Amino acid sequence: MNIAGNLPPPARIAIVGAAVVIVLAGVRAATPILAPLLVAVFFAMITAPVMVWLTRRRVPRILAAILVVAGLIGLFAGAIAFLGVALTGFIRSLPGYQASLEEEIAVLADYGIDPGTFTIWDYIDQGFVLQQVAGIAREVGSIAVDAFLVLVGIGFLLLEAPRLTTVLARYLGAESAPYRHLAQSGRLLIEYVIVRTKVNLITGVGTGLFLTLLGVDFAVLWGFIAFVLSYVPYIGLVVAAIPPTLLALIEFGPAGAVAVIAAVALIDAAAENLVLPRMAGRDLNLSPFVVLFSVVFWGFILGAVGIFLAIPLTIAVKLFLESWKETRWIGEIMGSGERER
Repeated sequence: MNIAGNLPPPARIAIVGAAVVIVLAGVRAATPILAPLLVAVFFAMITAPVMVWLTRRRVPRILAAILVVAGLIGLFAGAIAFLGVALTGFIRSLPGYQASLEEEIAVLADYGIDPGTFTIWDYIDQGFVLQQVAGIAREVGSIAVDAFLVLVGIGFLLLEAPRLTTVLARYLGAESAPYRHLAQSGRLLIEYVIVRTKVNLITGVGTGLFLTLLGVDFAVLWGFIAFVLSYVPYIGLVVAAIPPTLLALIEFGPAGAVAVIAAVALIDAAAENLVLPRMAGRDLNLSPFVVLFSVVFWGFILGAVGIFLAIPLTIAVKLFLESWKETRWIGEIMGSGERER
């Protein structure tokens, strides 16, 4: 007896909506477990082509997985070392920037504005800042454990990928629609991650080069931060542009700040509207509203991991919805409509 089929559409919608809310609540509660798993899947997808390249050259799978994980460890260690050195230098330079900023504020007196004893630091609770720094230090141990779990997970996922593929092909059928759609979804997600990384590299290098030519301090640091935060669409690069804009304001005045804002906007527009569409094609089209909403939504569900993985997760949901006739219309609504043009 098909009870669900006898229910009116509003009742079915209410039941499905309640089920989705329950699932999302469970996902949010399980974030400490799911977040490292999703990060492991993300990096396993990125490094899968390297794993295939090594195995095709007759490198044993275990050794290939070890080499890939070791390469990731080296890459992350280098990035952390660079950030540590750069941020240490930046923090040591803060007193000089404070003095320069207070001189800039004092210039307001020339325009008839009396700044008095005002300093920008009056509005910054330094005790709160120190408290946050101490909190981050306490989290280092937890981050180290999560990083170890992620690296181990990447290794096992790379080793298990062929077996999982064989099992799915046997039970779903190599020629079945679900299996073919699953394979296509995996290919598209890997393509997106790789293309997104290339576009971010263009954005980060372009930002770093411009800041270097302008003479802004720590230009390489800001370029690296722009590369990382560009994984967060729309919002990430705006956040990454704040520190170099403030430094340009202190070092070169309002004209320098405006130049940084204009250059970052042009670099981002060129990367997002010219480079990304040509490299990614139209298969991964998403509505701009869906892109922005996904960052907020997945950030609320999964925290920082959800913010960085918002687009891959949304693409996976879109492809999942497009797998069935009943939900295909939702996937089409999430798209940008470029396929129909």
